[in-house]
Amino acid sequence: MKRKYKTTGCAKFILMLVILAPLAYLGASYFNGQDGIQNIKDLFGGNGDRTQVVESRDTDDLTDQIKDLREELEALEKENDRLKSDLEACQSAGSE
Repeated sequence: MKRKYKTTGCAKFILMLVILAPLAYLGASYFNGQDGIQNIKDLFGGNGDRTQVVESRDTDDLTDQIKDLREELEALEKENDRLKSDLEACQSAGSE
């Protein structure tokens, strides 16, 4: 009589990843109100729908966001320079 095959822990884990992980992803996608199957098709199919979504964004909104981020960057750089000068002043006063 032939001996039955035994599955190792690694084989069980890989089998679980192959079967349960996609099911968990689909369940989470549907729970969040998305179409999980369409997400997978877009990821692997590359049917071009994703580029249409990116192109349909409002460019004015993106331009405004870039402008706001640049203003914030300039303000943070000014604050950084001020703090550096304060630190240098404190270090020079402490060494005297």
